Amino acid sequence: MEEMDKRINKRRFNTTYLFLIAPLAIYTVFFVMPNVNSLIFSFYKWDGIAPAKVFVGFDNYIKMANDPVFWKAILNTVKYTVTLVVFQTLIGLLLAVLIFKTSKIHNFFRTLYFLPSVLSAVTVGLIWGFIYDPNMGALNKFLEAIGLENLTHSWLSDEKIVIYALAFVHVWVGVGQSVVLFVAGLQNIPYELYESARIDGAGPWKQFTRVTMPMLRSTTLIVLVLTTIGGFKCFDYVFVMTGGGATHSSEVLSTFLYKEAYAYSEFGYSAAISVTLLIIVSIITVVQMRLLRKKT
Repeated sequence: MEEMDKRINKRRFNTTYLFLIAPLAIYTVFFVMPNVNSLIFSFYKWDGIAPAKVFVGFDNYIKMANDPVFWKAILNTVKYTVTLVVFQTLIGLLLAVLIFKTSKIHNFFRTLYFLPSVLSAVTVGLIWGFIYDPNMGALNKFLEAIGLENLTHSWLSDEKIVIYALAFVHVWVGVGQSVVLFVAGLQNIPYELYESARIDGAGPWKQFTRVTMPMLRSTTLIVLVLTTIGGFKCFDYVFVMTGGGATHSSEVLSTFLYKEAYAYSEFGYSAAISVTLLIIVSIITVVQMRLLRKKT
Protein backbone atom coordinates (compact mmCIF):
# COMPACT_ATOMS: atom_id res chain seq x y z
CA MET A 1 0.00 0.00 0.00
CA GLU A 2 2.79 2.38 0.91
CA GLU A 3 4.61 1.51 -2.30
CA MET A 4 1.46 2.25 -4.31
CA ASP A 5 1.04 5.65 -2.62
CA LYS A 6 4.62 6.51 -3.51
CA ARG A 7 4.00 5.61 -7.16
CA ILE A 8 0.82 7.69 -7.26
CA ASN A 9 2.57 10.69 -5.68
CA LYS A 10 5.50 10.34 -8.08
CA ARG A 11 3.13 10.16 -11.04
CA ARG A 12 1.30 13.29 -9.85
CA PHE A 13 4.62 15.05 -9.34
CA ASN A 14 5.77 14.16 -12.87
CA THR A 15 2.42 15.17 -14.37
CA THR A 16 2.54 18.55 -12.62
CA TYR A 17 5.98 19.34 -14.01
CA LEU A 18 4.96 18.04 -17.44
CA PHE A 19 2.15 20.61 -17.58
CA LEU A 20 4.59 23.32 -16.48
CA ILE A 21 6.99 22.69 -19.36
CA ALA A 22 4.86 24.42 -22.02
CA PRO A 23 4.17 27.68 -20.12
CA LEU A 24 7.76 27.78 -18.90
CA ALA A 25 9.05 27.40 -22.45
CA ILE A 26 6.70 30.14 -23.71
CA TYR A 27 7.73 32.43 -20.86
CA THR A 28 11.42 31.80 -21.59
CA VAL A 29 11.14 32.35 -25.34
CA PHE A 30 8.86 35.40 -25.28
CA PHE A 31 9.95 37.15 -22.07
CA VAL A 32 13.27 36.00 -20.65
CA MET A 33 15.24 35.75 -23.91
CA PRO A 34 14.09 39.12 -25.36
CA ASN A 35 14.94 40.88 -22.11
CA VAL A 36 18.35 39.21 -21.90
CA ASN A 37 19.01 40.22 -25.52
CA SER A 38 17.94 43.79 -24.77
CA LEU A 39 20.35 43.91 -21.85
CA ILE A 40 23.18 42.66 -24.07
CA PHE A 41 22.33 45.04 -26.94
CA SER A 42 22.25 47.99 -24.54
CA PHE A 43 26.04 47.79 -24.29
CA TYR A 44 26.52 48.01 -28.05
CA LYS A 45 26.08 50.56 -30.81
CA TRP A 46 24.06 48.83 -33.50
CA ASP A 47 21.74 49.95 -36.27
CA GLY A 48 19.74 46.72 -36.29
CA ILE A 49 20.94 45.72 -39.77
CA ALA A 50 24.74 45.53 -39.88
CA PRO A 51 26.11 42.19 -38.69
CA ALA A 52 28.84 43.95 -36.70
CA LYS A 53 28.05 45.47 -33.34
CA VAL A 54 30.40 47.95 -31.66
CA PHE A 55 30.82 47.47 -27.93
CA VAL A 56 30.43 50.85 -26.18
CA GLY A 57 29.99 49.81 -22.56
CA PHE A 58 27.76 52.20 -20.62
CA ASP A 59 27.80 54.91 -23.31
CA ASN A 60 24.14 54.33 -24.17
CA TYR A 61 23.15 54.78 -20.53
CA ILE A 62 25.29 57.91 -20.23
CA LYS A 63 23.69 59.27 -23.40
CA MET A 64 20.26 58.49 -21.97
CA ALA A 65 21.04 60.30 -18.71
CA ASN A 66 22.03 63.42 -20.68
CA ASP A 67 19.15 63.26 -23.16
CA PRO A 68 16.47 65.92 -22.41
CA VAL A 69 13.92 64.04 -24.52
CA PHE A 70 14.39 60.96 -22.32
CA TRP A 71 13.64 62.97 -19.18
CA LYS A 72 10.66 64.59 -20.86
CA ALA A 73 9.39 61.12 -21.76
CA ILE A 74 9.90 60.03 -18.14
CA LEU A 75 7.90 63.01 -16.86
CA ASN A 76 5.12 62.43 -19.39
CA THR A 77 4.99 58.74 -18.51
CA VAL A 78 4.67 59.57 -14.80
CA LYS A 79 1.88 62.11 -15.51
CA TYR A 80 0.11 59.59 -17.72
CA THR A 81 0.44 56.80 -15.15
CA VAL A 82 -0.69 58.88 -12.16
CA THR A 83 -3.74 60.12 -14.09
CA LEU A 84 -4.57 56.59 -15.20
CA VAL A 85 -4.15 55.04 -11.74
CA VAL A 86 -6.16 57.69 -9.89
CA PHE A 87 -9.12 57.97 -12.25
CA GLN A 88 -9.37 54.34 -13.38
CA THR A 89 -9.32 53.18 -9.76
CA LEU A 90 -11.78 55.77 -8.44
CA ILE A 91 -14.20 55.58 -11.38
CA GLY A 92 -13.99 51.79 -11.42
CA LEU A 93 -14.76 51.62 -7.70
CA LEU A 94 -17.65 54.09 -7.96
CA LEU A 95 -19.25 52.29 -10.91
CA ALA A 96 -18.76 48.89 -9.26
CA VAL A 97 -20.50 50.04 -6.08
CA LEU A 98 -23.36 51.62 -8.04
CA ILE A 99 -24.05 48.63 -10.30
CA PHE A 100 -23.58 46.13 -7.47
CA LYS A 101 -26.54 47.68 -5.67
CA THR A 102 -28.70 47.03 -8.75
CA SER A 103 -28.06 43.30 -8.58
CA LYS A 104 -30.67 42.39 -11.21
CA ILE A 105 -28.89 44.18 -14.04
CA HIS A 106 -25.32 44.49 -12.78
CA ASN A 107 -24.14 41.80 -15.22
CA PHE A 108 -25.42 43.91 -18.10
CA PHE A 109 -23.62 47.04 -16.89
CA ARG A 110 -20.46 45.08 -16.13
CA THR A 111 -20.44 43.88 -19.74
CA LEU A 112 -21.25 47.36 -21.04
CA TYR A 113 -18.32 48.96 -19.19
CA PHE A 114 -15.98 46.20 -20.35
CA LEU A 115 -16.84 46.58 -24.05
CA PRO A 116 -14.22 49.29 -24.82
CA SER A 117 -11.52 46.85 -23.68
CA VAL A 118 -12.18 44.61 -26.67
CA LEU A 119 -11.71 47.40 -29.23
CA SER A 120 -8.40 47.65 -31.05
CA ALA A 121 -6.06 50.54 -30.28
CA VAL A 122 -6.46 51.89 -33.82
CA THR A 123 -10.24 51.92 -33.50
CA VAL A 124 -10.05 53.65 -30.12
CA GLY A 125 -7.54 56.17 -31.50
CA LEU A 126 -9.78 57.03 -34.45
CA ILE A 127 -12.86 57.40 -32.24
CA TRP A 128 -11.17 59.67 -29.73
CA GLY A 129 -9.26 61.54 -32.40
CA PHE A 130 -12.64 62.59 -33.78
CA ILE A 131 -13.99 63.40 -30.30
CA TYR A 132 -10.94 65.57 -29.54
CA ASP A 133 -10.93 67.33 -32.94
CA PRO A 134 -10.78 71.10 -32.19
CA ASN A 135 -13.15 72.08 -35.01
CA MET A 136 -15.63 69.25 -35.50
CA GLY A 137 -14.97 67.20 -32.38
CA ALA A 138 -17.85 66.05 -30.21
CA LEU A 139 -16.19 67.25 -26.99
CA ASN A 140 -15.79 70.88 -28.06
CA LYS A 141 -19.24 70.90 -29.65
CA PHE A 142 -20.73 69.63 -26.39
CA LEU A 143 -18.93 72.30 -24.36
CA GLU A 144 -20.17 74.99 -26.74
CA ALA A 145 -23.71 73.64 -26.56
CA ILE A 146 -23.83 73.98 -22.77
CA GLY A 147 -22.26 77.45 -22.77
CA LEU A 148 -18.70 76.50 -21.76
CA GLU A 149 -16.92 77.79 -24.87
CA ASN A 150 -14.01 78.97 -22.73
CA LEU A 151 -13.18 75.34 -21.89
CA THR A 152 -12.76 74.26 -25.52
CA HIS A 153 -9.22 73.27 -26.49
CA SER A 154 -7.07 71.78 -29.18
CA TRP A 155 -6.89 68.74 -26.94
CA LEU A 156 -4.16 66.85 -28.78
CA SER A 157 -1.93 69.80 -29.67
CA ASP A 158 -1.97 71.76 -26.41
CA GLU A 159 1.29 70.81 -24.68
CA LYS A 160 -0.17 71.43 -21.21
CA ILE A 161 -3.08 69.00 -21.45
CA VAL A 162 -2.34 66.53 -24.24
CA ILE A 163 -0.84 63.87 -21.96
CA TYR A 164 -3.88 64.01 -19.68
CA ALA A 165 -6.24 63.81 -22.67
CA LEU A 166 -4.45 60.67 -23.82
CA ALA A 167 -4.54 59.19 -20.32
CA PHE A 168 -8.31 59.67 -20.17
CA VAL A 169 -8.64 57.60 -23.35
CA HIS A 170 -6.80 54.81 -21.53
CA VAL A 171 -9.11 55.30 -18.53
CA TRP A 172 -12.15 54.95 -20.81
CA VAL A 173 -10.78 51.70 -22.22
CA GLY A 174 -9.51 50.20 -18.97
CA VAL A 175 -12.16 51.19 -16.44
CA GLY A 176 -14.22 48.11 -17.34
CA GLN A 177 -11.44 45.86 -16.09
CA SER A 178 -11.42 47.70 -12.77
CA VAL A 179 -15.20 47.43 -12.52
CA VAL A 180 -15.06 43.66 -13.03
CA LEU A 181 -12.37 43.27 -10.36
CA PHE A 182 -14.18 45.48 -7.84
CA VAL A 183 -17.51 43.75 -8.42
CA ALA A 184 -15.79 40.40 -7.80
CA GLY A 185 -14.38 41.84 -4.58
CA LEU A 186 -17.77 43.16 -3.49
CA GLN A 187 -19.33 39.75 -4.02
CA ASN A 188 -16.91 38.27 -1.50
CA ILE A 189 -17.88 40.67 1.33
CA PRO A 190 -20.16 38.86 3.83
CA TYR A 191 -23.57 40.52 4.02
CA GLU A 192 -23.54 40.01 7.80
CA LEU A 193 -20.89 42.72 8.14
CA TYR A 194 -23.27 45.31 6.71
CA GLU A 195 -26.06 44.07 8.98
CA SER A 196 -23.81 44.47 12.00
CA ALA A 197 -22.81 47.96 10.86
CA ARG A 198 -26.48 48.99 10.49
CA ILE A 199 -27.28 47.67 13.96
CA ASP A 200 -24.40 49.78 15.33
CA GLY A 201 -25.96 52.84 13.68
CA ALA A 202 -23.58 53.18 10.72
CA GLY A 203 -24.99 55.07 7.74
CA PRO A 204 -24.15 54.41 4.05
CA TRP A 205 -20.91 56.45 4.18
CA LYS A 206 -19.63 54.76 7.34
CA GLN A 207 -20.56 51.36 5.91
CA PHE A 208 -18.51 52.21 2.85
CA THR A 209 -15.48 53.47 4.79
CA ARG A 210 -15.60 50.96 7.67
CA VAL A 211 -16.71 47.82 5.82
CA THR A 212 -16.44 48.09 2.04
CA MET A 213 -13.04 49.75 1.71
CA PRO A 214 -11.19 47.58 4.27
CA MET A 215 -12.63 44.42 2.68
CA LEU A 216 -11.65 45.65 -0.79
CA ARG A 217 -8.04 46.41 0.20
CA SER A 218 -6.61 43.41 -1.67
CA THR A 219 -8.69 44.10 -4.78
CA THR A 220 -7.74 47.77 -4.72
CA LEU A 221 -4.05 47.01 -4.55
CA ILE A 222 -4.36 44.54 -7.43
CA VAL A 223 -6.07 47.24 -9.50
CA LEU A 224 -3.28 49.67 -8.57
CA VAL A 225 -0.60 47.20 -9.65
CA LEU A 226 -2.28 46.47 -12.99
CA THR A 227 -3.00 50.11 -13.83
CA THR A 228 0.51 51.21 -12.85
CA ILE A 229 2.09 48.61 -15.12
CA GLY A 230 -0.34 49.56 -17.89
CA GLY A 231 0.52 53.24 -17.49
CA PHE A 232 4.27 52.76 -17.73
CA LYS A 233 3.85 50.45 -20.72
CA CYS A 234 1.50 52.84 -22.54
CA PHE A 235 2.24 52.97 -26.25
CA ASP A 236 -0.64 52.22 -28.60
CA TYR A 237 -3.05 55.06 -27.83
CA VAL A 238 -0.25 57.64 -27.71
CA PHE A 239 1.32 56.37 -30.92
CA VAL A 240 -1.96 56.21 -32.85
CA MET A 241 -3.29 59.60 -31.75
CA THR A 242 -0.22 61.85 -31.53
CA GLY A 243 2.90 59.80 -32.22
CA GLY A 244 4.55 61.60 -29.32
CA GLY A 245 3.90 65.11 -30.59
CA ALA A 246 5.99 67.39 -32.80
CA THR A 247 7.84 68.80 -29.78
CA HIS A 248 7.70 65.58 -27.74
CA SER A 249 4.82 67.06 -25.72
CA SER A 250 3.18 63.64 -25.47
CA GLU A 251 6.30 61.50 -25.78
CA VAL A 252 6.31 58.55 -23.38
CA LEU A 253 9.06 56.01 -22.79
CA SER A 254 7.53 53.38 -25.08
CA THR A 255 7.12 55.72 -28.06
CA PHE A 256 10.58 57.20 -27.42
CA LEU A 257 12.35 53.85 -27.51
CA TYR A 258 10.31 52.81 -30.56
CA LYS A 259 11.42 55.90 -32.49
CA GLU A 260 15.06 55.47 -31.46
CA ALA A 261 14.98 51.90 -32.76
CA TYR A 262 12.91 52.11 -35.94
CA ALA A 263 13.14 55.77 -36.98
CA TYR A 264 16.76 56.49 -36.09
CA SER A 265 18.17 52.93 -36.19
CA GLU A 266 19.67 53.29 -32.70
CA PHE A 267 18.90 49.78 -31.52
CA GLY A 268 21.57 49.82 -28.80
CA TYR A 269 20.26 53.07 -27.35
CA SER A 270 16.68 51.83 -27.64
CA ALA A 271 17.66 48.65 -25.79
CA ALA A 272 19.12 50.74 -22.96
CA ILE A 273 15.83 52.66 -22.69
CA SER A 274 13.82 49.41 -22.64
CA VAL A 275 16.04 47.96 -19.90
CA THR A 276 15.53 51.13 -17.85
CA LEU A 277 11.76 50.92 -18.37
CA LEU A 278 11.79 47.27 -17.29
CA ILE A 279 13.72 48.14 -14.12
CA ILE A 280 11.34 50.99 -13.24
CA VAL A 281 8.23 48.84 -13.76
CA SER A 282 9.77 45.91 -11.85
CA ILE A 283 10.70 48.06 -8.84
CA ILE A 284 7.23 49.65 -8.66
CA THR A 285 5.55 46.25 -9.04
CA VAL A 286 7.67 44.65 -6.30
CA VAL A 287 6.94 47.54 -3.93
CA GLN A 288 3.21 47.32 -4.62
CA MET A 289 3.14 43.53 -4.25
CA ARG A 290 4.99 43.72 -0.93
CA LEU A 291 2.48 46.29 0.20
CA LEU A 292 -0.28 43.92 -0.92
CA ARG A 293 1.14 41.05 1.16
CA LYS A 294 1.73 43.32 4.14
CA LYS A 295 -1.80 44.70 4.19
CA THR A 296 -3.45 41.32 3.69
